[in-house]
Amino acid sequence: MAFAARPVTGADVVPLENITVHPEQDRFIAPNIVTIAQARFETGAYDFCLWDGDTRVGLIALIDMAEHDDREEIDDPEAVYVWRLLIGKDFQRRGHGKAAMDFAEDWARKRSRRCVQIQAVEDNVAAIAMYQALGYTLTGHKSGKEVQLEKVL
Repeated sequence: MAFAARPVTGADVVPLENITVHPEQDRFIAPNIVTIAQARFETGAYDFCLWDGDTRVGLIALIDMAEHDDREEIDDPEAVYVWRLLIGKDFQRRGHGKAAMDFAEDWARKRSRRCVQIQAVEDNVAAIAMYQALGYTLTGHKSGKEVQLEKVL
């Protein structure tokens, strides 16, 4: 796998709009086009197109919480928050999710952040298991129906 994460450009918008998850995963994640639009209005938000070689495989959106002006009580102001992570249905279970989380951790380290946080819908057992396998721990905090996980760097 030749994984790369690059800032979303205009040329990425339509191809990313066409990358979707399995139907049973729809309720867990917003479509890429929604994330791309919202990222332009969220302070501290950065969106990245995920690549495997010359193929777009998904999108990750990160928020540097030190730059974000709308933190919730459970948000650490010294964290990078993985706001959205979508790996296309045709590219799942190939290591792209792990590679994307590694990218988020490296990005956080370069910004001197102390941890990476992510939230998952509490019954999204597969996602929570993946994050835990990568060293993330449940914090005990919730936001609506989402549980928070964190990895101290």
